[in-house]
Amino acid sequence: MTRYYDHALSLWQYLKFDQPLQKTDALLLLGSSDLRVGERAAELYHQGIAPLLIISGGKGRMTDELFEHSEAETFAKIAMDCGVPHHAILLEDQSTNTGENFRFTQQLLESKGITLSSVTLVQKPYMERRALATCQQLWPQVQAQVSSPQLEFLDYCSALHPSSEVINLMVGEIQRLKTYPTQGFFASQDIPESVEQAFSALCNIGYDEHVDV
Repeated sequence: MTRYYDHALSLWQYLKFDQPLQKTDALLLLGSSDLRVGERAAELYHQGIAPLLIISGGKGRMTDELFEHSEAETFAKIAMDCGVPHHAILLEDQSTNTGENFRFTQQLLESKGITLSSVTLVQKPYMERRALATCQQLWPQVQAQVSSPQLEFLDYCSALHPSSEVINLMVGEIQRLKTYPTQGFFASQDIPESVEQAFSALCNIGYDEHVDV
């Protein structure tokens, strides 16, 4: 573990923000394979962070075979099991990536006559940075903040999400943060030298499953 732990922790700490949260118009849960994100969204709803929970996600690359239903439907069940009332939930069940989460959710909101001035994004910890950057690019008029399950790196890793998988995914996130701005997905991200070094070191010891060569 000591071979990679410090490098993994550098990426983890860079990719998540741990922002203090203010009240917003809505929570926007971005679908994924991690059901703990649904529990976190419900927790934030009960804390009064927002009166509306929007859940966005169809069947993505990592959930097509994992979930019987769409990500939106799957996370809605978790939220309701955690006490979020049905009337406080809106579902967008067609998106398959982060950009579509925002574009399709915007279409849903417009169809409902809803305008957001502020939003709390809810995602996996290591996807906080990309979620917020994408929101700022596609919804520049909306004040955004982001949250995720309140777990440290080793606590986050589990049988379903082992450390090797999480590290590979974090390394892939860093590459996306380096390449996506050139494609117009979001603004350029300031990546510290220590994170660049950790990224390179992890690639060199084989954590490159999600890195495009």
